[in-house]
Amino acid sequence: MEFEEVQSIWGAQDAQPIFRVDEKELHEKVLGRKKKALRITNISELILIFTYLGAGSYVWYLNVRGVFFMYLMAGWMIAMALLGIFRRVRRIVAGRRFDRTVRGELEHALAVARYQVKLSRMGRWNIILIGVFCVFGMWESGKSPWVGVWVGLFFVFTYYLSGFEHGCYKRQRERLEELYDKLGD
Repeated sequence: MEFEEVQSIWGAQDAQPIFRVDEKELHEKVLGRKKKALRITNISELILIFTYLGAGSYVWYLNVRGVFFMYLMAGWMIAMALLGIFRRVRRIVAGRRFDRTVRGELEHALAVARYQVKLSRMGRWNIILIGVFCVFGMWESGKSPWVGVWVGLFFVFTYYLSGFEHGCYKRQRERLEELYDKLGD
């Protein structure tokens, strides 16, 4: 190989950037993360809506003794189901405003991940509130104090375990925020 040939090859390599971003691959990765976030959020919302609506209606129907706290809990669950429906519709409509570019898809995925974290936080607070309603409802209906203690411990344990799920959603949101920040540079 002649010196001129080697020099022309080096010159051609110098003109190309050393690190290139494969935009198609990046777009596919962002779409994959967005689909994952949407799937998790859809499942979470539907579980929340149907569980609260079903459990609230069931508790309302079975409350033959007329225990005030059970009516309060049932009303709260039905209200949370209706709020879940409202927020779901609002989230779906808001998802149409994003561009279909890499940045737009990433912004949409980030918005869904932030919404999922808020939904998870709301669910965690509802565990506490529903646990309080259950314990007071058992106390009002004359159940043994030990039953109330065990039910209260069950809800405390459930709240603790829901922290792991909430942490997963937060980590997913943080990964998307890091990717968004890297694209912004």
